[in-house]
Amino acid sequence: MKKKIRLKRILTEEHHRRPRSLGGSNDAYNISYVVGKSHRKWHFLFGNLNPTQICEKINNFYWKPEGVRLVCSFINGNEVTKRGGTDSKYDEKCQDAWNSMFKKLPFQKAINYINSVWLDPSYHFYVRRK
Repeated sequence: MKKKIRLKRILTEEHHRRPRSLGGSNDAYNISYVVGKSHRKWHFLFGNLNPTQICEKINNFYWKPEGVRLVCSFINGNEVTKRGGTDSKYDEKCQDAWNSMFKKLPFQKAINYINSVWLDPSYHFYVRRK
């Protein structure tokens, strides 16, 4: 007798690591394929902010671990000169979105994930001790 195997389909969406509104392109290096729910949460948290703005926002999170700060470094390519917006200002909802997206990963692992999937590929975040 043949066994039926059910595969769960996970639909993904294109995430422009550098938003098109800030000069991002549709080139492969600027696209990550992410789960739609996480994609919506990312844009709830950070809208179309540039990397420096995202870094500032994370540094202002009241749930960020004490004694650390995030540093944004330009590593190659073209620097972003425009500022973005449309991020959420609701602290509790932002914390819920962060926790949902990163499943309570340790802060450094969440930042590593942001660097590899979400962040503009011309930039990198580093966690530094104060």
